[in-house]
Amino acid sequence: MIHLKSVTKSFGNEELLKDITFSVEAGERISLLGPGGCGKTTVLKIILGLLTPDSGSVTVMGRDVGTMTSDTEKRQILRKVGMAFQQGALFDFMTVRDNLFFAMEHMTDFSREEMDKRVKSLLQAVKIGRTEYQYPFELSGGMQRRVGIVRALATDPVVAFFDEPTAGLDPVTSTIILNMIRDLAGKTADQALVVATSNVEIAIRFAERVVIIHDGRVVADGPWKELIVSGSDWVKHFLSVRLIGLDEEYARELHLPEAFIDQHWHAGTSR
Repeated sequence: MIHLKSVTKSFGNEELLKDITFSVEAGERISLLGPGGCGKTTVLKIILGLLTPDSGSVTVMGRDVGTMTSDTEKRQILRKVGMAFQQGALFDFMTVRDNLFFAMEHMTDFSREEMDKRVKSLLQAVKIGRTEYQYPFELSGGMQRRVGIVRALATDPVVAFFDEPTAGLDPVTSTIILNMIRDLAGKTADQALVVATSNVEIAIRFAERVVIIHDGRVVADGPWKELIVSGSDWVKHFLSVRLIGLDEEYARELHLPEAFIDQHWHAGTSR
């Protein structure tokens, strides 16, 4: 579905991405994880064709993004892609309803009646049905984030990206947002989903597989349960440092590996 090979990208004298290589298969769900500023959003923009890599190749749904020369060809691919940007990125001058209609009008062949039903259904599904005729500035940050995610999924995309969907939100709202993505997305067997986040807990709750970027490179790619106990020292530290202070009961709810729990919760105790 998505394949990046040896992708590099510089801004001025700063090389932000260095030899980025990974793939996402149809029907797969992954978390693109790394510290803030490591280049996750840049990777998404390159996949979407919003930025051009300095070198390397990007293939989306079997088409090489770098060789697309016509706007028509690019639109054909983007019609199959959903994207929820950081902070929602809604049009301030449009109501919630118009924001959703705008996406569907430009990216689907839905009839007006189908779009109307879809708007009402999706907003009800995320518990903000009364916001249909409100403007973004009238909504809380969490509500705006929900609308942004609904807009990304309203077009029934083949691939959907979610960039820092819970950044700046409280734990309760973050859980609601994460559950909402899971409930609304992935209903077709071949839909690929990618969440980009710097939050380890969000990453491991969203997907079994994590692609970790650090210092502009992919430093780990695989099941997080394996990486947290057998990855490099940096990877193990990055994955574990925000988790080892949790209550053991919650750690088990996150399905942390038993070996990891023994090491950090039972070290020095008799069993």
